Amino acid sequence: MAEPRSRTLLDFAIAASAAVLPMMLGILLLVAVVRPLDPPAAQGDRYVSVRHVAALRTFEHAIVARPARSAGQEIRTEALLEALPQCRREWTAPGSLRSMLGLQAAAASPAERIAAQLGELDAQLARFGSRANARVDRAVGFDAPRWFEEAQRVLGAPFEVPDYPGLRFQVRCADLAAALTALTRADGRMLDALAWRGTETPATVAGWRAEQVMAVAPRDVARRNPWNGIAGCIYLGARGDAATPTHFVAAERSAQERLCALPAMSGASAAGPLTALSGEPRADLPVDDARWMVPPSLSALLQPLEGLRRPSAALYRHYTELGESGGERPTAYRYGPNRLLFDGTPVDVGFSIDLTIDPSLQALAQKTAACYTGRQDVCRALGVQRAEDAGKAIGHRLLEGAMVRMAAVAVIDVASGRIEALAGALSPCARQEVDGPGRAANCDRRLPYPVQYRPDALLNAAVFHDAMPASTIKPIMATAFLADRDVGARWLAAERAAMKPGAQPARDSLRGQLMRSDSARFLDRMFCFDKAYADCKRPWDLQTTAQAFGWNTGCTDARVDCGKQDLLFGRAVDATAEKGAIRPLATTVAYGRLMSEPVGGQLGAPQQLRAPSALDAAIVRRCAFGADGRRGSDDDWEKCRGGAVVDVVAEGWGQGHARSSALGVAGMMATLAAAANGQEQIRRPHVVQSLRGVRQACPEPCRGGDGTALQSAVMRWSLAPAQPNRVPRDAAEVILDGLSYSHRAGTARSACEQVFDAKACRGIGWLAGKTGTPSFPSDGKSLDEIARLCRGDAATRASHAVCGSLRPYKWYVAAYRTDPRGGPWTKAIAVLTERNWLVNSGQVHGAGDHGPNPSAEIAMQITGRQLGLIPGAAP
Repeated sequence: MAEPRSRTLLDFAIAASAAVLPMMLGILLLVAVVRPLDPPAAQGDRYVSVRHVAALRTFEHAIVARPARSAGQEIRTEALLEALPQCRREWTAPGSLRSMLGLQAAAASPAERIAAQLGELDAQLARFGSRANARVDRAVGFDAPRWFEEAQRVLGAPFEVPDYPGLRFQVRCADLAAALTALTRADGRMLDALAWRGTETPATVAGWRAEQVMAVAPRDVARRNPWNGIAGCIYLGARGDAATPTHFVAAERSAQERLCALPAMSGASAAGPLTALSGEPRADLPVDDARWMVPPSLSALLQPLEGLRRPSAALYRHYTELGESGGERPTAYRYGPNRLLFDGTPVDVGFSIDLTIDPSLQALAQKTAACYTGRQDVCRALGVQRAEDAGKAIGHRLLEGAMVRMAAVAVIDVASGRIEALAGALSPCARQEVDGPGRAANCDRRLPYPVQYRPDALLNAAVFHDAMPASTIKPIMATAFLADRDVGARWLAAERAAMKPGAQPARDSLRGQLMRSDSARFLDRMFCFDKAYADCKRPWDLQTTAQAFGWNTGCTDARVDCGKQDLLFGRAVDATAEKGAIRPLATTVAYGRLMSEPVGGQLGAPQQLRAPSALDAAIVRRCAFGADGRRGSDDDWEKCRGGAVVDVVAEGWGQGHARSSALGVAGMMATLAAAANGQEQIRRPHVVQSLRGVRQACPEPCRGGDGTALQSAVMRWSLAPAQPNRVPRDAAEVILDGLSYSHRAGTARSACEQVFDAKACRGIGWLAGKTGTPSFPSDGKSLDEIARLCRGDAATRASHAVCGSLRPYKWYVAAYRTDPRGGPWTKAIAVLTERNWLVNSGQVHGAGDHGPNPSAEIAMQITGRQLGLIPGAAP
């Protein structure tokens, strides 16, 4: 190696001038032309660089269908420069000042870096098009000559766009390099955001070129406008109204990551630093990643509040912009500037959101859901075991090695209504049915579910997925029975007299029927067997009682949101705060409905409560006695026929048009537990504790507001007021006593013995739960049988119930005490799962309501670890 020659001061000056002067000239030129060349904002809070989109679209011509390859092609630097001679000077610019001065090794030239990135893009495309859950329906790769040709065409060719009439733009070499960097950043993460042939609708693809496999739309590459202040923070981990948070959500290396840690924003004391969480969990999240603490689909859950969280939004400006005269003062609806000094500069900051989520419990619930849907590494990290697996992998007997295909978990604090966990997970093959053009080779082709791209089906199943509630409605039914005007007092007195510590309920008692989930006997009570099924009004009492549990809201009149509630603040969907003039911001999600019907009997039509009517006692009696004509036999209430009676019976089974989400079932149980605790007022489940501004006033000239004033400023969107608990305490105590035996000798016993041992299950007094199994026509049929029956045209498939849309769901809902030694009921948990299929028999797991209930297992795995009763690694 040649020895470096000594350098003079003149050499240093010349080198510095060569490096710095072009840079300064470039900055001046950029400042002079950035606005006329590329207006920075066209979509409000988001902006799209016109040149950036045009540069990205050059790759639409170069990403083509191609046989999959394991590695990318090599792009020669000289070939790149020969193809794009306009860029030669810019892309072969000298290295950094330090390298020019001999202080460090010379870095690769821009051309060398770009050539390497083009080869990297080809490798990323090969992986993207051949992975198990591809967004595109074919293997794809990068065609360098096609890109060279298209890039050469657009370079230096002025163009116009409809958003900016009269302005002409021009793609530059730097734009091509920036577009390539964006495509290859983070292992090609942007590829998932683009439109691909295979997951786009036929109407969209119809406008593409015949050979085109990918398209770039401005909305796919829009970014937050950096000139419009900083979004408010999302905090979680506070325990109680006055406590400060422990975590916040912010992207890595973002301004928010520093901003949200400031005491002026969080109110955190010196007790300890806040932990930043960089986003929502993904299906492939590493076990030790902190993002397990964030609910999936959080951005979708909080979307209605973005107008307050983003400083550029009109709603934010309405609250913060005061007149310049100085005489205008902040009021309830004119909050004034929400600013703080950030790096010595006054900065507008969006209003912050305090969530009710408990990060450690959310992580435990999300990891347990992931474990049961096939993440064996997560199972090992948690130490999850099941008795029947005998030390083998969880779910090793089922497809994909997954116990269930879908799991949804909701946990609610009984006393406050705070939602502390919302978890949802899908097995890989279940995910592929709604997130790509096809299934991977290891996914069973006999499954009767069509493959279709449905991004909404990927949202958090705890709130965005509903199912028939089945026997989980029995606590509502039992409450209605014990409040019956004719027999309720007598039944309640008999149940209370029989309640003895450790004494299993009698078989014919209401508590015994709850423990065993005896649906036939519950239907007997619902249709007044004690009055020979005549002149019975209890079905309509059941309808009213459901409203006491928060179900059936918005169902008085026909509405598409019948049975839904606001997730954010726990309001009914039709709630208003200003005499009906303004509807609060809300995320309306499925909660619960019972005894409703669609208008005109048409599926998909708006729902409304069934009008009370007299039911034909003869038809009811025939249904109650079954085909054999004997009450008390196995066919009671089976295959009931006869007009309106059938529909009401179906609702009594928790089937028909009845629907609930995991959140709604957990909310029902929280109401019951609060009543048993003697709690006279309750708040409906909510995930937002408060919205607020900067906690400390920003000094002049910042003119910031007082963070405490935001409670009045956003009164319309504050927590729903507490309301009377209309569930009687004595009835709630009886019902929970019966449910506390379901895991000891009832329908949840086999699940309990998978998680704990039989002796431990008999001694568990801190848990009171209810199972549920919605009807599923394929119970007992193998996948081979189903595939044979569902083969053929639409008419053939429609003739077989097994080819319909019903899924093999399982429910479990419970109240539990976080102190196993006793005390009040503190939490409610609900779990909804979709059962998986056994490999050997091809039958669904737990067919005919036999076998352990996986929903109950998940709930017990979570609660057992939360209480410290199951050893294993912390979540």
